[in-house]
Amino acid sequence: MTTMTVDFRACPCGSKRAYQDERAAPKALGKAQAKRQRTAERKGTRRGIHYENRYYECEFGRYHLTSQSRADYEAVAA
Repeated sequence: MTTMTVDFRACPCGSKRAYQDERAAPKALGKAQAKRQRTAERKGTRRGIHYENRYYECEFGRYHLTSQSRADYEAVAA
């Protein structure tokens, strides 16, 4: 089995991982979700596991993964 990685870089905004384009972000999101699912199955519980559920574009034009829902983000930003 070969593992394909999604290339990421450090972002000037301070986030740890930044994906260069909108094409890479959904791939990274799918991989992160699959990894969290495997972790939960291995542990036997989903308690305490943060699931990335969307990606967003930062002010530097890069894309980041987040577990914060869009509704929660809009409530905080307002």
